[in-house]
Amino acid sequence: MRSILVALLLGCVIVFAACLRESTIKMTFVNESDSDLCFNLSLADATTFGFCNEVKPRGTTVWRPECGQAGEQPLTVVLTGRPERRQIYNRTATCNEWEESGAKFTIEQRGDELVVTDSLQDATPSP
Repeated sequence: MRSILVALLLGCVIVFAACLRESTIKMTFVNESDSDLCFNLSLADATTFGFCNEVKPRGTTVWRPECGQAGEQPLTVVLTGRPERRQIYNRTATCNEWEESGAKFTIEQRGDELVVTDSLQDATPSP
Protein backbone atom coordinates (compact mmCIF):
# COMPACT_ATOMS: atom_id res chain seq x y z
CA MET A 1 0.00 0.00 0.00
CA ARG A 2 2.81 2.38 0.89
CA SER A 3 4.54 1.85 -2.49
CA ILE A 4 1.29 2.74 -4.31
CA LEU A 5 1.00 6.00 -2.37
CA VAL A 6 4.65 6.86 -3.04
CA ALA A 7 4.15 6.18 -6.78
CA LEU A 8 1.01 8.38 -6.85
CA LEU A 9 2.77 11.16 -4.97
CA LEU A 10 5.77 10.99 -7.29
CA GLY A 11 3.47 11.10 -10.32
CA CYS A 12 1.70 14.18 -8.95
CA VAL A 13 5.03 15.94 -8.35
CA ILE A 14 6.15 15.22 -11.93
CA VAL A 15 2.88 16.51 -13.41
CA PHE A 16 2.98 19.63 -11.20
CA ALA A 17 6.59 20.37 -12.18
CA ALA A 18 5.69 20.02 -15.87
CA CYS A 19 2.87 22.54 -15.42
CA LEU A 20 5.25 25.08 -13.88
CA ARG A 21 7.80 24.73 -16.63
CA GLU A 22 7.78 27.59 -19.11
CA SER A 23 6.27 26.59 -22.40
CA THR A 24 7.66 27.27 -25.83
CA ILE A 25 5.86 28.22 -29.00
CA LYS A 26 6.85 27.28 -32.52
CA MET A 27 7.55 30.22 -34.84
CA THR A 28 8.08 29.46 -38.51
CA PHE A 29 9.80 31.94 -40.82
CA VAL A 30 9.41 31.26 -44.55
CA ASN A 31 11.93 33.50 -46.28
CA GLU A 32 11.09 33.61 -49.98
CA SER A 33 13.56 36.45 -50.58
CA ASP A 34 17.28 36.45 -51.33
CA SER A 35 17.95 38.49 -48.17
CA ASP A 36 19.67 37.19 -45.05
CA LEU A 37 17.61 38.32 -42.03
CA CYS A 38 17.84 38.47 -38.24
CA PHE A 39 15.06 37.51 -35.83
CA ASN A 40 14.99 38.96 -32.31
CA LEU A 41 12.50 39.13 -29.44
CA SER A 42 13.02 42.82 -28.71
CA LEU A 43 13.93 46.00 -30.52
CA ALA A 44 16.93 46.41 -28.18
CA ASP A 45 18.33 43.01 -29.23
CA ALA A 46 17.59 43.77 -32.89
CA THR A 47 19.70 46.92 -32.82
CA THR A 48 22.62 45.22 -31.06
CA PHE A 49 25.03 44.14 -33.77
CA GLY A 50 26.44 41.20 -31.82
CA PHE A 51 23.31 39.05 -31.50
CA CYS A 52 21.26 37.61 -34.35
CA ASN A 53 19.04 34.57 -34.80
CA GLU A 54 19.57 34.02 -38.51
CA VAL A 55 16.71 33.56 -40.98
CA LYS A 56 18.39 32.26 -44.12
CA PRO A 57 17.35 33.32 -47.63
CA ARG A 58 15.14 30.99 -49.67
CA GLY A 59 14.48 28.72 -46.71
CA THR A 60 12.35 27.94 -43.71
CA THR A 61 13.62 28.61 -40.20
CA VAL A 62 11.91 27.49 -36.98
CA TRP A 63 12.47 29.10 -33.59
CA ARG A 64 10.93 28.06 -30.25
CA PRO A 65 11.05 31.02 -27.85
CA GLU A 66 10.00 30.48 -24.25
CA CYS A 67 6.76 31.88 -22.90
CA GLY A 68 5.69 32.30 -19.31
CA GLN A 69 2.80 33.68 -17.27
CA ALA A 70 0.34 31.08 -18.59
CA GLY A 71 0.64 32.37 -22.15
CA GLU A 72 -0.34 35.96 -21.32
CA GLN A 73 3.23 37.26 -21.55
CA PRO A 74 3.69 39.72 -24.43
CA LEU A 75 6.19 38.56 -27.02
CA THR A 76 7.66 40.94 -29.61
CA VAL A 77 8.99 39.66 -32.91
CA VAL A 78 11.46 41.89 -34.76
CA LEU A 79 12.94 41.07 -38.16
CA THR A 80 15.86 43.06 -39.51
CA GLY A 81 18.04 42.85 -42.58
CA ARG A 82 21.63 41.69 -42.34
CA PRO A 83 24.17 43.17 -41.98
CA GLU A 84 22.73 46.70 -41.73
CA ARG A 85 19.98 45.76 -39.23
CA ARG A 86 17.31 47.80 -41.02
CA GLN A 87 13.99 46.92 -39.36
CA ILE A 88 11.47 45.28 -41.69
CA TYR A 89 8.96 43.89 -39.16
CA ASN A 90 7.98 44.55 -35.52
CA ARG A 91 4.84 43.19 -33.87
CA THR A 92 3.82 42.29 -30.33
CA ALA A 93 1.16 39.81 -29.21
CA THR A 94 0.72 37.49 -26.24
CA CYS A 95 2.22 34.02 -26.40
CA ASN A 96 -1.30 32.58 -26.58
CA GLU A 97 -2.14 34.81 -29.56
CA TRP A 98 1.02 33.77 -31.39
CA GLU A 99 0.37 30.10 -30.65
CA GLU A 100 -3.33 30.23 -31.66
CA SER A 101 -2.40 31.93 -34.94
CA GLY A 102 0.18 29.32 -35.88
CA ALA A 103 3.02 31.88 -35.60
CA LYS A 104 3.98 31.76 -39.27
CA PHE A 105 5.85 34.59 -41.00
CA THR A 106 6.30 34.84 -44.75
CA ILE A 107 8.94 37.20 -46.13
CA GLU A 108 8.70 38.23 -49.79
CA GLN A 109 10.66 40.59 -52.01
CA ARG A 110 8.43 43.17 -53.75
CA GLY A 111 10.56 45.48 -55.83
CA ASP A 112 13.15 47.01 -53.51
CA GLU A 113 11.11 46.26 -50.37
CA LEU A 114 10.81 43.21 -48.13
CA VAL A 115 7.22 42.52 -47.11
CA VAL A 116 6.39 40.37 -44.09
CA THR A 117 2.99 38.80 -43.55
CA ASP A 118 2.14 36.95 -40.36
CA SER A 119 -0.60 34.59 -39.26
CA LEU A 120 -2.06 36.91 -36.60
CA GLN A 121 -5.53 38.21 -37.19
CA ASP A 122 -5.72 41.94 -37.84
CA ALA A 123 -6.43 44.07 -34.78
CA THR A 124 -9.39 45.68 -36.55
CA PRO A 125 -11.75 43.29 -38.31
CA SER A 126 -12.92 44.33 -41.75
CA PRO A 127 -16.59 45.42 -42.02
